[in-house]
Amino acid sequence: MAHPFRINRRLEPGQYDLMEVFPDIRACDILSAIFADAEEIDRVMADIKVLVADTPYEIFVDNGNGAITIGLNHLRNSSDEFLYLDIIHELCHVKQHLQGRNLYDRRKSYVDRETEIEAYEVTVREARRIGLNDEAILNYLRVYWITPEEHERLAARLNVTGSAAKGEGSLS
Repeated sequence: MAHPFRINRRLEPGQYDLMEVFPDIRACDILSAIFADAEEIDRVMADIKVLVADTPYEIFVDNGNGAITIGLNHLRNSSDEFLYLDIIHELCHVKQHLQGRNLYDRRKSYVDRETEIEAYEVTVREARRIGLNDEAILNYLRVYWITPEEHERLAARLNVTGSAAKGEGSLS
């Protein structure tokens, strides 16, 4: 990563303040692209809780209370870059939650939800800023709950190109 980003990977299941899990998050410039101003950033940093859970899920925002849940395996084993991008993506969802938006509109495919597209646009921009190339970003966009066709559609919508976006990759 372009700048070191500390992640507290030794946490046990439980509830934590955001900065206990991601101590450097407040210093990330990308927050100003997500939140309205420094006051809103400070409020989110103080209020948002992170639940570390022994769950098969990677990371998500609770649409009810705005808390971020991160799976223990994901926290312990994912790359620094992917965890960093994940928390940026989820903070976009926190902002959307604060605006009263439905994060999980089941009437649309995951890759067609405006909340996901908005969050991925910010995340892809940040991925490029920290030095990830399109192949790495394609890998980041590959999640187990979407089909190869949906992956390709998401990548195209985000202007991410590479062999995997042309159907040569596979979901892992």
